[in-house]
Amino acid sequence: MKEERGNMKTLDLKKQFKYLYQPSAKKIEAVQVPNLQFVMIDGAIEKGQAPGTSPGFAKATETLYSLCYTLKFMLKKREKNAIDYPVMALEGLWWVEDGFFDIKVKDNWFYTLMIMKPE
Repeated sequence: MKEERGNMKTLDLKKQFKYLYQPSAKKIEAVQVPNLQFVMIDGAIEKGQAPGTSPGFAKATETLYSLCYTLKFMLKKREKNAIDYPVMALEGLWWVEDGFFDIKVKDNWFYTLMIMKPE
């Protein structure tokens, strides 16, 4: 959903994709997820660490947000076709490579952190 303010377009990604990010808590329903673009970074939790204490995870999160805010302000400040949009929430995909996922053992977790961006 786009609305124009002067020469700048404002994208409300949170409102546009509300059905994906704030689904009903009262019913289960299937949704069609469109192709979306993300800024992503891959990593792994270090031995003896957990996501909340992992220096690599903290650095990956910091790097991802830095990139997303830099991109946002570059698009907002450009002279032609400027757009403004909210930086979306951090999302993550998690897995283990040895095939055994144990919530108590976090130092074998791998991740892809991602933040959706406009096309």
